[in-house]
Amino acid sequence: MKKVRIGFWGMDSILEFVTIAGKCKEKMELMNGDFIVNAKSLLSVLSLVTAEAVELIIQEESCDSLLNRLDLYVEHGRLLGGKNIVF
Repeated sequence: MKKVRIGFWGMDSILEFVTIAGKCKEKMELMNGDFIVNAKSLLSVLSLVTAEAVELIIQEESCDSLLNRLDLYVEHGRLLGGKNIVF
């Protein structure tokens, strides 16, 4: 499992994120506080989005290719949420 902070900067970024997530085989969730939602569901992601960074949880260990495609979101999460820890 890997966790990384990501951020969104508008509706277009959310739509693109869900499109990227939907094409991947990895199971992904977004977490903000006590709330955890399916990262592949547009309605779920929209219900969670705040002005803060959210945590992306990827259930697979080998997801470097996915993280490369989400690099812009990771960078934005770093700007919104301070430290970005991938573990």
